[in-house]
Amino acid sequence: MRQKNELRPYQERIATHLYEHDEALCVLRPGGGKTVTALTAIEELLRDRVIRHALVIAPKRVARVVWPDEIDLWKHTTKLRYAILDGSPSQREGLLGRIPVAARDITIVGLDVAQWLVDRLATIGQASPLFDLLVIDEVSRLRNPTGKRAKALAKAAGRWKMVWGLSGTLRPNGPQDLFMPARVALRGKLWGKSFYSWRKEHFYPTDRMGYEWKALPDAEDKLNAEIAPYIATVAEGELKQPKPQIILDYVELPAAARAAYDSMHKRLVAGDIVAASTGVATGKMAQIANGFLYTDEHKNVQRLHEEKTRWLEELIEDSSEPTLLVYDFNDDLDLLKAVLGDDLPYLGAGVSDKQAAQNIADWNAGKLRFMGLHPASGGHGLNLQHGGADMAWLSPTWSPEYWEQTIARLNRSGQTKQVMVRVCVARDTVDEMKLDRVYRKMSAQEAFEAYLRRLATKNKAA
Repeated sequence: MRQKNELRPYQERIATHLYEHDEALCVLRPGGGKTVTALTAIEELLRDRVIRHALVIAPKRVARVVWPDEIDLWKHTTKLRYAILDGSPSQREGLLGRIPVAARDITIVGLDVAQWLVDRLATIGQASPLFDLLVIDEVSRLRNPTGKRAKALAKAAGRWKMVWGLSGTLRPNGPQDLFMPARVALRGKLWGKSFYSWRKEHFYPTDRMGYEWKALPDAEDKLNAEIAPYIATVAEGELKQPKPQIILDYVELPAAARAAYDSMHKRLVAGDIVAASTGVATGKMAQIANGFLYTDEHKNVQRLHEEKTRWLEELIEDSSEPTLLVYDFNDDLDLLKAVLGDDLPYLGAGVSDKQAAQNIADWNAGKLRFMGLHPASGGHGLNLQHGGADMAWLSPTWSPEYWEQTIARLNRSGQTKQVMVRVCVARDTVDEMKLDRVYRKMSAQEAFEAYLRRLATKNKAA
């Protein structure tokens, strides 16, 4: 069992910051230990009788696996009594009704039932211990200003005596992502309550339809300076975790697949296309880059090429270490199973919570050579660093947050090896646009323009 004095100095410092502030944002890059840092502050608040109870809202699997594991792992938190608010509405109702202070110190709730929770809490009196402290793990998940969960929590946040937001990537897509996490965790005290008024003041539209906005000159520095006093974070050098080694493996589309791809590309760039159609077209192009195309709403598949299959087969043949295989589409998972067998353990849609927990335990125990992982299921919180240090992506992701968070499942505290990340990239496709977005840190518009320039250069050369 770990000892409290094994906490890193920055974790002790950030725990103190949380303890001393009614509103706070804790920003630690993935692997920095934000869960145990928050738990340390919670334990001390309970010990000193500043609070009677803490309510934690976290992404579903993080709520069910990571928080309980961390509570049980550290000596100074292992005596904390907790319950996971889970199950059917009637089961959740029963758990919520049995909340006397003597029964538990922490109630942990999945973000997937946050809307139900807010509605239910509206019927509970303000004196309840449930309103002592609210902790929102991965508060960046609430960045959509029109999201129902974000709006519900923003409206209700004022009922708590203390609110903390935790995040590994507070602004994954740019400064606009800051507003709603700050609106919830800081309860509107920083930038008010209207996202659209705030955006109009600090940003300007870059297209006629108003889909893309860019920060006004000096606005980003101003916003960072305004939010900085509320943020507890750590300098880059303090974590002392070596950067992962990224290896880009390029494959070429064969002639028939290239023709199908080019046809889809022409549909994208011909004339003014609204954002929804652009999303459909780029999604289709991403499918073709991976070797298939969904031909209808029933997800019937047309196979177009086997380049990524061959890449996967070679990777598996050459692999000497346990490897996480990151996939995007369901057909990508089918490909993994076709190569490695239908019994391939994975974390993603269709895996029960019980089986997912077993897969995680088996991976960390060194029992698995390969495990599939979808970024949406493994993008936050999971500790997978004990099972290996190698990761391979069948294609880049569109999401900078998923990219950083998924790699951080391996590249985090406790990892003893250099993390190796291989990425399969179909040349001259949207794979390169996605890579610009997540690896080269371009904005969505910059990545799209770079993609068009590459294709124009290639066409001229041809």
